[in-house]
Amino acid sequence: MKWLDVRQLVLKTFSCYFLSLLSVHEMPRITVILSAILALFPSIAYLADLRYRIDPALERSVCRNLACSDELLLDSADRLAGGKQQDELIALANLQEALRRNVASPDRWCDAGEAFLRLGRIEEAKYCFARAVELGPQSPPGFWRTAQFYAQIQQPRLSEEYLGKMLALVPKYKELVFSMYLSEHRDVLDTLEYGIPRQSRLAQDYFRYILAHDKASEDVQKAWDWLQSHSLADDKLAGEYVDLLLKKGEFSVAAETWKRSAGRHDDAYPNPNLVFNGSFESEPLQSGFDWRFSAPQGVQIGRDSAVAFSGSSSLLIAFDGESNLEFNSVTHDVVVPPGHYHFKAWVHTLGLTTDQGIGFRLIDASGRVNLQTTRLTGTHDWTPIDLDFTLSGLVRLLRIEVVRQSSWKFDNKIAGKAWIDSVSLVKS
Repeated sequence: MKWLDVRQLVLKTFSCYFLSLLSVHEMPRITVILSAILALFPSIAYLADLRYRIDPALERSVCRNLACSDELLLDSADRLAGGKQQDELIALANLQEALRRNVASPDRWCDAGEAFLRLGRIEEAKYCFARAVELGPQSPPGFWRTAQFYAQIQQPRLSEEYLGKMLALVPKYKELVFSMYLSEHRDVLDTLEYGIPRQSRLAQDYFRYILAHDKASEDVQKAWDWLQSHSLADDKLAGEYVDLLLKKGEFSVAAETWKRSAGRHDDAYPNPNLVFNGSFESEPLQSGFDWRFSAPQGVQIGRDSAVAFSGSSSLLIAFDGESNLEFNSVTHDVVVPPGHYHFKAWVHTLGLTTDQGIGFRLIDASGRVNLQTTRLTGTHDWTPIDLDFTLSGLVRLLRIEVVRQSSWKFDNKIAGKAWIDSVSLVKS
């Protein structure tokens, strides 16, 4: 019962009483007396609340007789939580009273469940959280609190299940949930199976998250295999994964991963041709073992489906004649075991100016391999550019670069076009 209700009841009682005893001439005095009584109620309310805070037993007694608000019940429970067992019992009693007043509230059921958990009454807590999610099937806070409960009683799969339900409703909290999964060292397969909502891209987002946070290679591999088995491993994601493997020096694993994922776009990769998408029949993915390019100022780079040596497309590089640039902005990585190799590419040029033209360079990260082809200037129909070489030692990563050196001549600003097609690197 609220203090406003009590004041109204007292006002009515006193009014009836004084009206029955006093005459009309004494009405002004009655008004003064009643006004003074009502003026005391805020002070009485404050003192009563203060008394409750000092004496929890009185608070419990009064609240159970409905003489306090829901706010006071909940405030009391908050203050008593984490204290002695007797305090916890009082807190539970107040929360049960708040629940009785609003039995359809998922929050009140969660409150009661947390109180039961603090007292070690696990089965009763489970019932409360089950009721909370039943009454709030679209309540992210309810799922969150239920997930925390199951984490505390060492049931991680159920915890992940409710976190997954929460993410399905509010995916903006994925960073928070993902960080919990990693910090608590949860099994990556269990997380993907139970903690990520189905029919969403959150599984891919989680994979990117573990890539970015240097998760153990074994867990990343398990996650990747899970994504593939559930048809969630697209080419873009494969490129990001392969880039990580290359960064870690796991060249053979990277090549096999690329073959199993993006390899469907090129039947000749990696046997016999180690250059993926060497004929530019698909749009370069700009990651993994596909072509990468970023055009500097004064250059246009792109796939051209109107000109080709074989198939339907080639790569066009167009210079605007405004600068004397050092060019190596088109690259392709290949994993090369020891052996003898033949590199070949077909190049077509149109009006390519200056004494420094277009060619290729093959290098490795150590700098011990630095191989260069001849270069073309002027206008040429499709012309093969090739190179033979031998590699020994371990499997290594080679980078194929399309290059042009800056010129020392007076007329050194390069203009014109070059098309590249049918690039191959095969073991001979």
